[in-house]
Amino acid sequence: MRSKTGLAAVAAAAICGGGWWASTVLASDHDESPKVKLDAAQDITDLYVFESGPGKTTIIVCWAGFNDSIKQQPTKAGVYDAKALYAIHVDNDNPADGKADKVIYWRYGANAADEIGIQWEGIPGADPKVAGNVETIFDAGPYARVWTGHADDPFFFDAGGYLSTLDTGKLTFDSKNDFLAGLNVTAAAIEIDTDALTGGKPIQVWATASRLK
Repeated sequence: MRSKTGLAAVAAAAICGGGWWASTVLASDHDESPKVKLDAAQDITDLYVFESGPGKTTIIVCWAGFNDSIKQQPTKAGVYDAKALYAIHVDNDNPADGKADKVIYWRYGANAADEIGIQWEGIPGADPKVAGNVETIFDAGPYARVWTGHADDPFFFDAGGYLSTLDTGKLTFDSKNDFLAGLNVTAAAIEIDTDALTGGKPIQVWATASRLK
């Protein structure tokens, strides 16, 4: 859980395979429909789920990346929209039924001093609602700690190689050509005891963003 210096070189997987994960699904979403691009706060770019230590699982959700509605990149600050509601959905049925058995929510707000904070809800073992400041790591109950903030985009994408591959039909890849290098995202991360998250069962994880009225 690290801020501006980078989130870590984690696998670019929406759901990572093996162990307690139910299946493997490789995905990233850095380009969207024109309507979605009008609202960077709703534009989720990546979801990372990985084992971060003995008995620990980390989930990171990123949004407001390379987006047409963002006029300047790298962005100078995070996108903290008070009318956006984010959620991590966890399905730990075996076999999986595609319905969330646990949902962890978060949203943002500001106090009278214009200090931006985050409120989490639904974290296993924690109080119903747990709040703290952005750009800080804080405990969220006995099993989890959380962070949210402005960060380097951790996803690697060789755009030139991708276009060349499409054009020629020959796989082209340059590990030094990262199209997203120097671009930023806003991210939220939770590190939690694996047993508290999974109940000892395989899981599927997905993230959503919605707009509060």
